[in-house]
Amino acid sequence: MALSGGRDSVALLHATCAAVAQGTALAPAVRVVALHVHHGLQAPADEWERFCAALCGEAQVPLATERVTVQALAGEGIEAAARRARYAALGRMCRAQGAALLLFAHHRDDQVETVLMRLFRGAGVAGMAGMPARRPLDAQGDVQLLRPWLEVSRDEIDAYCAAHGLSWIEDPSNADTRFARNALRAQLPALREAFPALYENVIQAASHFGQAAAMLDGLAAGELARLVSPGRDADTLAELDLAGLRALPSGHADAVLRHWLRDLGAQPPSTARLAAMRAQLIERDGGEPAIAHDGLVLRRFRDKALACRAVPDTAPAAFDFVWRGEDRIVVPAWRGALRFTRDDTFGVPEAVLQGPLRLAARPGGERIVLRPGGPARALKQAYQEAAVPAWRRAWLPLLWSGAQVVLAAGLGMHRRWPADAPHAPRWRVEWVELD
Repeated sequence: MALSGGRDSVALLHATCAAVAQGTALAPAVRVVALHVHHGLQAPADEWERFCAALCGEAQVPLATERVTVQALAGEGIEAAARRARYAALGRMCRAQGAALLLFAHHRDDQVETVLMRLFRGAGVAGMAGMPARRPLDAQGDVQLLRPWLEVSRDEIDAYCAAHGLSWIEDPSNADTRFARNALRAQLPALREAFPALYENVIQAASHFGQAAAMLDGLAAGELARLVSPGRDADTLAELDLAGLRALPSGHADAVLRHWLRDLGAQPPSTARLAAMRAQLIERDGGEPAIAHDGLVLRRFRDKALACRAVPDTAPAAFDFVWRGEDRIVVPAWRGALRFTRDDTFGVPEAVLQGPLRLAARPGGERIVLRPGGPARALKQAYQEAAVPAWRRAWLPLLWSGAQVVLAAGLGMHRRWPADAPHAPRWRVEWVELD
């Protein structure tokens, strides 16, 4: 379960351990592991980590921690960037621990705040349904996020903590009204005084929105199944057929886009954000737009909308090395590996590979022969004909031996070499992208 060290997560840890010990709400064989993400955004972050370690030590619960660096993407605020980094870290820790369920301590008051925040930001029907009690943590789908306390109020959690003498840490940023949720929370007491049934009515409205969203989901899922296909490379998670999307009424197309993003593990976009996606991906011709959204980048290429992983704008530094006959050389900075296989018919002469080699980005103007006996062609043209978009090419390195291109990742080897002595060894060289 996620453990920040705050009141709600401390109470949920205590209640979960008690339930497991009693063998009532959960199976006796369940193993509880606490997961803590150290964002490093505030001075007391080290103190919070130590508190969680001490708490888990007393409770005899294993604690896994991960420190993350929060870097906002284009158009992303620090709150959204921290959330994205936190969820990614929790996913990694869950998989490292073999955990299939991740518990969050979100409660009824959080749900009310979430629904109101989304209303003020112009969310669609699905967003107005609030936080689901259960959903996949991310696009991989092997970890389920559970919120068992969505019907429990903040006052009930306070009473639970008092009854069991629990202590926790207070995050001073929770009082900083520069953050939107805190600003809303500061206004809620006055709103509840004016509208005593506010919380009950907001929860009821969210339930109605949820029912409507479920009906829309059924329609959208059928259309999406027709239009979606797997990504064709390591950076593309999925592709959506834009011609098919344009053929739908605009409301249906919006529902399909929302459903697609949710299936990919992203947060639902606001109405304004969705309109911008529609304008750039569907309605506007030309160019290759890039729209950042909740850790994804939506792009258009050859009448497909591509959901891509966010990657840095600049490619890694060159990698200089000497090949000593290895079958495989992994290059983590380039997120791939070079693979060498003996191929005396069409391979690269061994003598070419025995000199200093360099794996690097394209400087431009290179030419390559991609089939034996074929003509030398400009790499840019070859990539265009191979349907490799421009943004992908920056992360497809070239392998050089001196001034000669040996391999163009995404295309293949250079195939024109001087004749060697009979039976001289040759090697097929391949670039394999790593997930």
